[in-house]
Amino acid sequence: MTAAPIATLLAKAAAHLEAFRPDEAASLARSAVEIDRTSLAGWRLLALACEAGGDLAGALSAYEAALALAPGDPDLLTRLGRIALELDLAGAAEGLLRQALAARQGDTSATCLLARALAAQARSDEAVDVLMAHLADHPDAPVAWDALGVLAGDRGDLVAARTCFTEALRLAPDFTAARFNAANLLITEGDSRSGLEALEGIPEVGLSPRERATLVFSRACARLRLGDLEGGWKDYAIRNDPGYPGSAEFDIPGKRWRPGAPLSERKLLIVGEQGLGDEVIFGGLLPDLLSGKDRPAALALAVEPRLTGLFQRSFPGVTVSAHTTQSVGGRRVRRLGEGWDAVDYSAWTPMADLLPVLRPDLESFRGGGDFLAADPDRIGDWRARLAGLGPELRVGLLWKSAMMSGSRGNAFAAFDAWRPVLEVPGVTFVNLQYGDCKDEVAFAWDQLGVKIRTPAGLDLKQDLEGVAALSCALDLVVGVSNASFNLAAACGVPAWLITAPDAWTTLGSDVYPWYPQVRLFASRRAGDWDEVFRSVAEALAASSAG
Repeated sequence: MTAAPIATLLAKAAAHLEAFRPDEAASLARSAVEIDRTSLAGWRLLALACEAGGDLAGALSAYEAALALAPGDPDLLTRLGRIALELDLAGAAEGLLRQALAARQGDTSATCLLARALAAQARSDEAVDVLMAHLADHPDAPVAWDALGVLAGDRGDLVAARTCFTEALRLAPDFTAARFNAANLLITEGDSRSGLEALEGIPEVGLSPRERATLVFSRACARLRLGDLEGGWKDYAIRNDPGYPGSAEFDIPGKRWRPGAPLSERKLLIVGEQGLGDEVIFGGLLPDLLSGKDRPAALALAVEPRLTGLFQRSFPGVTVSAHTTQSVGGRRVRRLGEGWDAVDYSAWTPMADLLPVLRPDLESFRGGGDFLAADPDRIGDWRARLAGLGPELRVGLLWKSAMMSGSRGNAFAAFDAWRPVLEVPGVTFVNLQYGDCKDEVAFAWDQLGVKIRTPAGLDLKQDLEGVAALSCALDLVVGVSNASFNLAAACGVPAWLITAPDAWTTLGSDVYPWYPQVRLFASRRAGDWDEVFRSVAEALAASSAG
């Protein structure tokens, strides 16, 4: 084929990409490079289309093919670095971006991405230095001010973050990213109403699918935090949109149920979604689904493999098995595990799609918070073991999440903030925290003389049946909303939850609607944990004395 038809293919591909039709653009660009493997324009366009469509592995391959044709091209190196970051390859991204900056010194895009790569490797001080040096030479670069603001916010310096976003918007008042980040900062600070107003002021027209999905999800969280469940659930549906970063694609056979369609007389398969804690907290919908007027004719449930035993024991009339999640082209794809071929269902749905139907308002949350049943034999074993610790109040502790990167760190206090709680007399603390926590346990002993007892022989990450049983054998669980806290609360264990002011799961309430027995301790301002932990310590002292 001559150059003219190839040019026509690429022109059509570019038009599709401009109209946010990445799949069509990728198909045409792929046809072009199959005709001419040396078409640099074809590989560039294919990479951009794959990236826009969420096919990060395809984008990576296309950019690499383009770079082979134009070695050292700083634009291609920068784009490759961005893709590597999206694929959690921060070290590789750093190398690519340093090459790009060596070829084109002072490039703002490459500099901001390099800062992200450094921060992703827990080198945030270096990231700040990179951005500050760039701004010293380019003080009129709004993108760099915005990047510095994001980094400052992730480090918990919200005042500096506000200053940076303000400067970015002074330089570029219509800069969408800075407007979005400034709005989210308001929400982080606890001013969800002002944050929502700012988000609503950002027009969706002209945004890429990724930008729009991120905007809508932030809007959902703000609305839910303010108690607007109708608007919040509507926006929350974006969580599984292909444009939303980190969303999952459901590769499930059969017809998908949509909100508004009838539930009764259907054989419904519910698929757990998002993280482990989400599967547990949304599992509280099942009792209502099984007892409501729209009860399905039959119900099947696909959950994370570690949860299958708990859910099957708790809902003996439900077919329970596992789902699997794999990374395909940089996207998470959720499928059914083994054994589902023989299960008869007429429709399937992601679990949280039932929220608008079963949880339309706060009144609909009234009911039990003990929908999961731990193994009674293991509960008995743990009670016998804990009895040997003496008569003190036995309290399980949880203080962090498995995901502490980026702004999520603002939702969790540093461990030394727990000092007032740990110093309460008459309490035996039991470690329920999964992951590496040896430094925190050592701090409690070395600095406070407090022994946090880690249960021997229990894998706190993998053995969720054991975690649930141990939690049921304790007098109280105190912690943050991670997977293990939700397990304890779902089993009806008395629990105290510590949250940041922007936690959307409070749904505008001063209680915790998902679990009626949970007592809520919410900070009033982001990063201000002193009052929270004093309150927890006072309440714990009263419980211990009683």
